[in-house]
Amino acid sequence: MMNRRSFLKLFAIGGTAAAAGVAIAHKDTFESLLHDGQYRVSQSQNAIGTHVDITAFGPSQMHTEDAVHAAFNDIREMEKLLTRFGNASPVCELNEEGHLDHIPAEILSLCQTCDFYYRDTNGAFDITVKPIIDLFARSAAAGRQPSESEIAQILPHVGASQLSLHDNRLTMPKGTGITFDGAAPGFIADRAAQILHAHGIDNFLVNAGGEIRTSGHPQGADAWRIAIQDPAKKGNFPGYLAMNNAAVSTSGNYEIFFGNDKTYHHIIDARTGHSPRRASVTVTAPTALEADILSTALFVMSPQEALQYTASHPQFACLIIDEDGKQTVSPNFKMA
Repeated sequence: MMNRRSFLKLFAIGGTAAAAGVAIAHKDTFESLLHDGQYRVSQSQNAIGTHVDITAFGPSQMHTEDAVHAAFNDIREMEKLLTRFGNASPVCELNEEGHLDHIPAEILSLCQTCDFYYRDTNGAFDITVKPIIDLFARSAAAGRQPSESEIAQILPHVGASQLSLHDNRLTMPKGTGITFDGAAPGFIADRAAQILHAHGIDNFLVNAGGEIRTSGHPQGADAWRIAIQDPAKKGNFPGYLAMNNAAVSTSGNYEIFFGNDKTYHHIIDARTGHSPRRASVTVTAPTALEADILSTALFVMSPQEALQYTASHPQFACLIIDEDGKQTVSPNFKMA
């Protein structure tokens, strides 16, 4: 099983070295360098079940370092709130008890956004896929694939329409469970961007396990340059993106999968209980949260449905790669 979203490689145009990477590191790293009159502060930490990298440029070393540290402090706090593992987070409490009283503002905001895109994508994005993921994991641990009858038994417990929010109390039926795996990294990347902006840092790149939020540009260049990974892992990058104040996310069938044949992976159509047969979908959007959510939703859709969606939502663009390597690109997806 590969780590989630280990597929985008990032390079800053011009004189900087690799701005960020998505491979899991064995230890946290920190670097502060003077570069053409600006301090480049780069920090990497393991967080939210993946690796988070921040590269920021500022005129003051101390101020830029303080901004990056503040962003990572917030990431740690969000990790405690949004994780579905262990038993200490509100999400764990909801999944265990079936209700959550006095919802933290961050979870409420994220739930509302997820609910909007659940409805906007006709169920292609759904945070209640956890029971199906659990079934896949149990079956893989037993060395087999889940049967159609097992999937059919789970499906009645899946569907975000079953979540109920009333008087700041979130409830769901027994057997239902939620996961923010398809939204939390983007949400966290956007929060880090807000904190950096609040500290007066305008040129930065945040990479939360492949959910990438950019602002401004690296020193000595006019944009952040992002290479989209080849799903076949042969080094044939489908293309590059030049980004300034936007976000990008890729979902692929090679990220986390159950069983060697990759028939079942972490991207699931909650309406059918099956994983779509596609290689990867890359989405550009104004925010990392939107890119994160829609890279999953458009993966679940057929290529035709994905193109129709982006045509009616011109703030988003997509690149779809099928298992045979065929590329489908929305007209507004701009390569560098």
